[in-house]
Amino acid sequence: MLSSPLGIHIALVTRRHRRPDRKIPGMSTLFPGADGAPPLSSPPGLPSARPASLLNYARYADPFFLFCWICSLVLPYSFLLPLRYLAAAYFAFAFVLFARQTMPAVGRSWPIFVIPVLCLISAIWAPSVNEAMRKSMQLALTGIVGVYVATRLSGRTILTTYFVAGTLTALLCLASNNVDYSGAWAGIFDQKNWFAGHMFVLFAASIGLALDNEVDRRLRLAATATMFLAAFMVVMSKSGTSLLLLIGASAFMFVHSFIWQAARRVQHAQILILAIGAVAAIAGAYVAFGVMQVDLKADILGALGKDSTLTGRTTLWEIAQRQMAEHPLTGLGANGYWRKENAMATTLVYITGGHEVFTGYSFHNSYFENGVNYGYPGYWATVFLAGWALLSAGLTWLRNQTAINAVFLVVVAMAIVKSQSEADLALEFTSTSVLLYIAASRKEAPKKNRLNATSAPIPAEAAGQHSRA
Repeated sequence: MLSSPLGIHIALVTRRHRRPDRKIPGMSTLFPGADGAPPLSSPPGLPSARPASLLNYARYADPFFLFCWICSLVLPYSFLLPLRYLAAAYFAFAFVLFARQTMPAVGRSWPIFVIPVLCLISAIWAPSVNEAMRKSMQLALTGIVGVYVATRLSGRTILTTYFVAGTLTALLCLASNNVDYSGAWAGIFDQKNWFAGHMFVLFAASIGLALDNEVDRRLRLAATATMFLAAFMVVMSKSGTSLLLLIGASAFMFVHSFIWQAARRVQHAQILILAIGAVAAIAGAYVAFGVMQVDLKADILGALGKDSTLTGRTTLWEIAQRQMAEHPLTGLGANGYWRKENAMATTLVYITGGHEVFTGYSFHNSYFENGVNYGYPGYWATVFLAGWALLSAGLTWLRNQTAINAVFLVVVAMAIVKSQSEADLALEFTSTSVLLYIAASRKEAPKKNRLNATSAPIPAEAAGQHSRA
């Protein structure tokens, strides 16, 4: 009987049961065997039964260090500087550790790293080689943080972290009761525009969480209350730019949540809305500029209570344009203009109240700042960065039209508007640049594809191996 194929099969099975230390190829175990051997891997296509790696604990560390990073950038306290570099060191290490995830993201987000490369090259002719190399590394590190966070963390987690950090900042601002000479709130900051900008980011994060149906109900309620608080503080700051951004963001989120989403139920309704919006924009521009000859710039500035020179910024921009014309290809190099040995820069610093302190001085325009430092290549690289970021965030929103993605599109628009009057995109370790990099580097598959991926059946080959085992 045992000579038959069936008898041989029974004998083999019995022998295997008598020797539990022998492992069947293709099978996996949750624990090592009696001999201390590690568990075997699961068949292809099946979930792994191995214990979680220590690397998985990075999912808990990532939000924590992002919170530390945000606080060190936003809160104007010098004792938080070591926390910034600690968070930066963690992100740099984790960036290399998870290179299989982060390096493809770098390839997709290459416009972020053009300016750091130009800064590094400018070390050849820059006034200080050490400053140029250090600035290049810091600019690259700022981009690395943005790409890593966008790759490793979900949009909901990112907004929640910004929400917590922003709420802490708002509470500190309320406690400070700081008001400038014009009666505008400034909070814990030296300037009302900085205060208004951070409160706008808090408003954007709050409205995104409040409109996200997948967020916990208690968090949504807290976000709703904080949204109104942030809007109130933007109004009290008397910052015209932030107030316009607040109105625009509120209108966009309202249209997105209550009109655009409803239009999805009607075929071609969204295309019709886009067409009507485009026609209305073109017609409005024609009427304003062609028929009525409206000086839009003067009207807007007048409504905001600002002069036509934007508090002297236009004079700085004229100087920047002359510097770019004198050094069109190379520029002056990293930190090449705002130096004590530059007579024109020294004069401008003293006129604006500075006293031998050049740190923080800029042309109040990201494009001109990079243009003076790196020539027209730096200027157009910054323009391309802004356009790419807006397009990338817009495509991400179109693929998955969620409130979270809509908020990141709003954040990119805010960063671009702010870059017109501030040099944030030309400076290292700024909250505006990090937000732009995060929003632009996020990539999501369409929602239906992600759902299909999670419920995909086991491949036939893997299923066959499992059944044979």
